[in-house]
Amino acid sequence: SSGGARTGGPTGFEPPKKMSLASRAARQQGIATFFAELERRYGDLAKLAEPSLRVERGPLSRGALERLFSHESLALVVPGFLASPEPLADALERAAATARNWSVTSGRGLESSDVQAVGGTPYNVAVGGGDAERYFSEDVAAARAWLRDACGGGASTLDLLRAELDDHWPHGCSAARDEKGRPHHAGLGRVMAGPTRWADGFVHVDELAPCSPAKGHFSANVYLRLPEAGGDLELWPLAFKSRWQFYANAHTLSKLVDIDEAAQQELRARLPPPVVVPLAPGDLVLLSVQRPHAVRGWRTSCVRASLQSFLNFGGAGERLTLEA
Repeated sequence: SSGGARTGGPTGFEPPKKMSLASRAARQQGIATFFAELERRYGDLAKLAEPSLRVERGPLSRGALERLFSHESLALVVPGFLASPEPLADALERAAATARNWSVTSGRGLESSDVQAVGGTPYNVAVGGGDAERYFSEDVAAARAWLRDACGGGASTLDLLRAELDDHWPHGCSAARDEKGRPHHAGLGRVMAGPTRWADGFVHVDELAPCSPAKGHFSANVYLRLPEAGGDLELWPLAFKSRWQFYANAHTLSKLVDIDEAAQQELRARLPPPVVVPLAPGDLVLLSVQRPHAVRGWRTSCVRASLQSFLNFGGAGERLTLEA
């Protein structure tokens, strides 16, 4: 060999040329047309619906968690989990006045742009901004201290949530950790101020993946303040459980990670009616983020405040982890 780089070879191979914007758009349109036709022929959202699923109301327990993780219940509501939510709601609302409104992303943690993360930086935002090291070295500890101070200087509401899950799950619960053993946020504040961008609510999933009783992604939400009208939680008892079910309905299901207004209108038209979950300040709600869900919008200047954690279930014999 002469040691020089070759641009061709015995097979006549040439490096692929960069695709033009027009070619890329044509390719994307072709893919969209293909999946629209596939869904027209083979799709059936009704087959993905589970209308018998019910929202369970009651105390946090091992049995209730097992029913949620195995998808025997649509959600778990623990009424009055936090006895006095008003002081923390006030603290989150004050902090939200100077908090950054995180833009909607198409990855884990998809949310309406009405939502402000309060008390710390979400992990996906830190990674997207190149601040992952600062997230672990500074932000997690600062957020934990801020929340404990906002809760009166002792254990925070997130500490209580983690302890309760640790007590009730046989393999315990802790904050998720990276490969170096550093903990993630166990949760963050969320504040939505009206009038909201999405009048009917932003229908989405945070994880577009098949639902399985073997493992899954959930969220734990402690509601602190709700608007006088609107702000209701909507859940769809609908999920795909195989790749084929997704591909056959991908034209519609892919819109669950799309912030386009037309996509939202189509979802509302195609999905069955949601289950509306009545809530009160202080309630804890656990739900699968792999099922469609939304928060109904409102037209007043009222505020909706909560604490949210992503709850990872890795299997019946695994430890639960929290992250944000």
